[in-house]
Amino acid sequence: MLENTNKNKLLFLDIETVGSHQDSHELKKMDRSLWDLWNSIGCSYFRRHYPEDSDKDCEFLYEKYSGLLPEFGKIVCVSVGFINGEEEKLQSFCSGNEKDDLTQVSQLLNKIEKVGFTLCGHNIKNFDLPYLGKRMLINGINPPSLLPSHDTKPWEVKALDTKELWNFGSYKGLSSLHLVTSVMGIPSPKDGEITGENIHQSWYDGKKSEIISYCEKDVSSLIKIIKKVKNL
Repeated sequence: MLENTNKNKLLFLDIETVGSHQDSHELKKMDRSLWDLWNSIGCSYFRRHYPEDSDKDCEFLYEKYSGLLPEFGKIVCVSVGFINGEEEKLQSFCSGNEKDDLTQVSQLLNKIEKVGFTLCGHNIKNFDLPYLGKRMLINGINPPSLLPSHDTKPWEVKALDTKELWNFGSYKGLSSLHLVTSVMGIPSPKDGEITGENIHQSWYDGKKSEIISYCEKDVSSLIKIIKKVKNL
């Protein structure tokens, strides 16, 4: 497994996302048309996908789930890492200005593509990469060619997805990063106070350093997974 993959030519990547506004009241005030769209299609989407919250109002659902969709959310942190020999090198983009961060990320992706790097992340093909591309377009940034576009064939995507690696070609079963690290004997990245459940509120409470740490732990876990599999 991964025989032809050079671990020193992988850029490990993870993003953290929150709702574009602190709460529904701010969204209504700042962007009424977007709130109307959330009220009409966003709420119904999450009620269908999360039946345990099907009875919740749109205000509650916005704070809990809006960060999962790039149309209603935003990227607050991008952490990347690579392996230099056996040493991990990590870097985060988390300035509080999404456009500035994404501009720097775009420049980085253009740079590493020229030297033959491949991206690596957990569920990166279905979440991180589409989210990055959409938020770049929304912010007026031309997405780098390393990101898949509308005509990129599945086998042409320049990304190693550890979720696909774990699933062995199956679309069934459980495959969260927390579960994979736990069963592989790798320290869990999900042992701090920041969780997927509270990251929206944590960001708006000013816990930027904690979110950077949370994001970098995910990247470090990705590196450890690849190292362990490569050494089998």
